Amino acid sequence: MSPRLIGRLAAFVCAHTAAYVLFVVSWIVLGHAAFTGTVGTGELLGWAGLLAAAVPFHLMATRFQASVAIEGGRALRRRLLGGALELEPEEVRGEGVGRLLGRVLEAEAVEDLALGGGMLGLVAVVELALAGAALAAGPGPVPAFALAAWVCGTLALAWRYLLARRNWARARLALTDDVVEKMLGHRTRLAQQPPDGWHAGETEALHRYETLGRAMDRRLAVLVAMSPRGWLATGALGLWLSATGGATPAALAAGAGGVLLATGALRTLVTGLAQLADASAAWHSVRPLVRAAARRGDEPVTPPDPVDGAPLLTADGVEFGYPGRNVLAGAALRITAGERVLMDGRSGSGKSTVVSLLAGLRAPTGGVLRLHGRTRAETGSTHWRRRIVAVPQFHENHIVQGPLAFNLLMGRGWPATQADLDAAAEVCRRLGLGQLVERMPSGLGQLVGETGWQLSHGERSLVCLARALLQRPDLMILDETFAPLDPATRCRARDAVTDLTPTILVTHHR
Repeated sequence: MSPRLIGRLAAFVCAHTAAYVLFVVSWIVLGHAAFTGTVGTGELLGWAGLLAAAVPFHLMATRFQASVAIEGGRALRRRLLGGALELEPEEVRGEGVGRLLGRVLEAEAVEDLALGGGMLGLVAVVELALAGAALAAGPGPVPAFALAAWVCGTLALAWRYLLARRNWARARLALTDDVVEKMLGHRTRLAQQPPDGWHAGETEALHRYETLGRAMDRRLAVLVAMSPRGWLATGALGLWLSATGGATPAALAAGAGGVLLATGALRTLVTGLAQLADASAAWHSVRPLVRAAARRGDEPVTPPDPVDGAPLLTADGVEFGYPGRNVLAGAALRITAGERVLMDGRSGSGKSTVVSLLAGLRAPTGGVLRLHGRTRAETGSTHWRRRIVAVPQFHENHIVQGPLAFNLLMGRGWPATQADLDAAAEVCRRLGLGQLVERMPSGLGQLVGETGWQLSHGERSLVCLARALLQRPDLMILDETFAPLDPATRCRARDAVTDLTPTILVTHHR
């Protein structure tokens, strides 16, 4: 949390406290005059003056509350976006489309509910403290301790609701994931899955979701209804006992005011706790994004200097696999600057897995990879991926919706300078994309992607190859990149790559 946000939050608490104190004091003045029979023009003016003095503080509290909500929401969105960008590709592959959609929806819930519930919680703490002071100044310390015990009971009820809310949220996300996956794979299910298995398990999942929802609603109803109303009955009973014990009218009046203040504060507290419980349940879905955002702070700002005499890239005993399945074991590799390496193998032999490990797209489960003598932890994932660039197979050559220049220069930096645009135009010319750029009405600024200028498989491969060349890596890895190209274009692209990149690793399907 930034110091600026903390300062505004403290200012909000102070402004609300001042406004609430003036409000309470105004009614104390009026109540004292009423009990002593001295209600006159002066007392009424004093009461009105205290209420009027509270107005500026109310305005200040409202302003700081809006400022905290905007600033906090912006900080949270930045962190979640940073975490989404820091997710490892393997982490994204392990998530279904429905679960990723659920994380997006829960992120918005965290922002709205956490900020709203947090502000209400702070307001309730201030109001409960003043109500406790009023009770202690009136009937005595016993009602104040009773209020503290009642607040603890309210927190216990809120905790039970939180647990129920988390279970319900998990069931809801599972249903969302299942529905989205079935929608996306509907054609495959029609072709490969027997009709009697299309809806297997759906009834049980819906019944479990309904059961968890009812349990959550019951606990919320108990929390909302019992806490403020139960306290009002308890406080009234305490006042009656104080009256039978000989308490003075002034003490009873102060106690009645404390009970009423505490009732309103408990309503605010219950609303805030319910929102915080909802935000906490949603937080479990977006927590991986927050953890991923923390990785950026662990990486070095600048890459370390290369180890003298170390080869460009080494792999010692590298392993990779999934639970119950080992894909790679004991792999060793050594590449020095200026070498041209060919990795040949049959389909499914693990070439693409090795490429993803070397390029930093996957983390090995064993062994050590070193770039210029430094491990990935020492170099940092960002710097590693900038120095080793892999151009994947054509079906993984993704084009982002945007200008062609952005697709070419996204690995080099954006916004682009004139020197970057000139370099992009030159690389396109060397790869044979010059005529394509000339046909585009906006040149390098032409919109490409799903709703823009449509590119063929070969053109997409050349754009991704140009993107890698413009990044000026230390090692270029070509994973069957030339497969969709015709022979003439393939020779031209090969010559451009060998001229512009000193060190190359090429995979070939045997």
